[in-house]
Amino acid sequence: MADIGIVMLDNRIPRPPGDVGNAASFPFPVAMAVSTGADTRQVVENHAAGLLPAITATAKELADGGVSAVTTCCGFLAVFQQELADSLEVPVATSSLLQVPLVLRTLRQDQVVCVLTANAATLTDAHLRAVGVGADLRPRVHLAGLERTEHLYPVLTGEIENLDVARAEGEVVAAARAAIAQRPEIGAFVFECTNLPPYAAAVRADTGRPVWDALSLIGWLHAGTVQPC
Repeated sequence: MADIGIVMLDNRIPRPPGDVGNAASFPFPVAMAVSTGADTRQVVENHAAGLLPAITATAKELADGGVSAVTTCCGFLAVFQQELADSLEVPVATSSLLQVPLVLRTLRQDQVVCVLTANAATLTDAHLRAVGVGADLRPRVHLAGLERTEHLYPVLTGEIENLDVARAEGEVVAAARAAIAQRPEIGAFVFECTNLPPYAAAVRADTGRPVWDALSLIGWLHAGTVQPC
């Protein structure tokens, strides 16, 4: 039986080890279920409009299958955090963004968290409020997006079929460097996108900043909900 259930978007994109959509990324069993109709652009670029019933049904399917907790394969589904938590009998952690308030508490007050996201232009304050980043914390959150990358974002949206991992890693590291050049007070990164964990080690090594991502969130979720053997 799987420990954690993962609500998957309705897409076909490459998922290397480290990606939340690759079962080999986890040292424990996971169950994945596709939420039909929940395509990447609708979730990332259109606020997941109209998708709550389908996402909820998929999450319930996973919970009914016996998982101890449910997560998703897209950080933008943070907008449904409370609705999903209210609908299920198991804990729900929709997005790695849930870690932002905690990470902020680990930093000096003059430091900020950089949220590295698939698309900074469409990640709104509504997404951040849904994970506990209100007006008091918002000034300490810097958004850096990958929507203008020549390779990775087109892969994530399905425009390019094949992923060049080395090229994607270079684009992610470049985005992190650019963010620090703009905001030197960045003390840590939280990766919104569940496709970004494969590049976390490279960003840590290049910037010297800690990185939290979807894998760290799901590891925490697992630690609290699954009885050790």
